Amino acid sequence: MQHSDTKAGYGWISIVLHWLTAIVIFALLFSGSSIAVDDPSQRATALNAHTSIGIASYLLLWLRIAWRAVVGHPGPNERQRGQFFDFGKWMHSALLVVLAMMLVSGPAMAWASGRDIVVFDWFRIPAANMPQYLLRDAFHFVHRSCAIAMLAGIVLHLCGVYKHMAFNRDGTLGRIFFPAKNN
Repeated sequence: MQHSDTKAGYGWISIVLHWLTAIVIFALLFSGSSIAVDDPSQRATALNAHTSIGIASYLLLWLRIAWRAVVGHPGPNERQRGQFFDFGKWMHSALLVVLAMMLVSGPAMAWASGRDIVVFDWFRIPAANMPQYLLRDAFHFVHRSCAIAMLAGIVLHLCGVYKHMAFNRDGTLGRIFFPAKNN
């Protein structure tokens, strides 16, 4: 069983991290977008759900970022070369940078609000300072902008998946479901 990536493709560690991260990001995007549109009486519950999911998966998401930074990106398959491959690698890296910015700005925004971070009523991470509303607003701007960039990046990522499935038919999609052979 191939755990680590090879030049030919992903190993089980990358595959599992990719899909767990995808699930968490969709849950965070959904719960985050519901904060602003919920009934004001439900806003605190939505915010707590979003924050709880983010903090509960915090180490997993940092592990995903660190794994790709350390291991790098597998090379192209035999029918996958040129500018589109380079663009795909760049997009993956950009998505991970945006994710890192969100992992920093989210808790920072809560603490700058003077709020403790409560995780599913399991534990509490206390805020250290009095509210700093200008700082909170700056972190909120970064967090929201990154969420929009993440959503746009996911759409581009899915367009690339469709391109490989419908037009190229080069087996690229299979690389993120099944580990590469040991080369």
